[in-house]
Amino acid sequence: MYVLNRSVTGYRKRLKGKACEDAVASCEYNDHTIMACADGHGDRRCLYAARGAELAVKTAIRLLHKYYFKEAGIEAYGKALNDEREQIAKDIVCEWTGAVLEDYHNTHPEDVEFSARFNTLYNYSKRIYSVREGEITADEFQRLAARRDRYEKDIYKKTFLYGTTLNAMVVTDKFVFAIGIGDGDVVAVNGKRVEWLLPRSGQFDSSTNSLCQNFSYMLESFMARYVPVTSGRKLTDSRFKPDLVMISTDGLRNSFLSDEEFADMISDIAAAFKSGIGMTFVRQSRQWIDERSEYGPTQDDISFTLCTKYLPVAKRQNAAKSKMPKKRTT
Repeated sequence: MYVLNRSVTGYRKRLKGKACEDAVASCEYNDHTIMACADGHGDRRCLYAARGAELAVKTAIRLLHKYYFKEAGIEAYGKALNDEREQIAKDIVCEWTGAVLEDYHNTHPEDVEFSARFNTLYNYSKRIYSVREGEITADEFQRLAARRDRYEKDIYKKTFLYGTTLNAMVVTDKFVFAIGIGDGDVVAVNGKRVEWLLPRSGQFDSSTNSLCQNFSYMLESFMARYVPVTSGRKLTDSRFKPDLVMISTDGLRNSFLSDEEFADMISDIAAAFKSGIGMTFVRQSRQWIDERSEYGPTQDDISFTLCTKYLPVAKRQNAAKSKMPKKRTT
């Protein structure tokens, strides 16, 4: 597998001397690759959105890989991801929330009021979705509900500052698993088709779900999909053997005239890798998204991470050289 991550600051932000609020990351293992991309909110009230995005991609990759160690074999790993998608979403929310609270605590020692409540709120972030077992009285229920509302309001004041979307994907030769909340595009080039693995949002949509909202609604907003890799030879099988998969922030698709033009470009990129000229795209990719941001209508940050089974030419040549027998010397 070959993985490429790219990110640029939106042209409009560059003119104002601001920084990119996206985050992108990937990790390659022996038999699977995990990719994640997050888009920090551009809302001026979300002061630490860039940090929120960074914490989101790190959290997603760590948690998705954690499930790998619980299972025996790649197929069992895929089944666990599919069966536990709701629990994965809960884990992401709880761990990201805890990471945000910890980050704010470490960077704002002057906030004495928050520091006094940090341990209480941090401990609550670990059990946001826990269910109390056993019978409780009506008065007890009211007290628990009031405490929960108080904790969650206090937490929201901090998580809003770090607001971000998140999309992540596990790629193997047996399956692809995608999970995400908010906008952005998670696509696969499958034969001659470009397919959205998670539902696409409307172009130029200014509102989106994210990791900084009501905890119950947030869980409902997560979307996930498991797709087995298959040749489709059986009548009951769909054909899914992707040449390329990609996660991108909404700034990329919004820079095109239409979804169809965006899909054509992703297909062309996959074709370039497949035909052996992928290194040309790799060299030009940063300039490409730089120009997309400059000439696009939103001039937004643009980030993407892609994975393909076709190595760029230079890497192919190096791999071939490493396998060549060394000359004997006498």
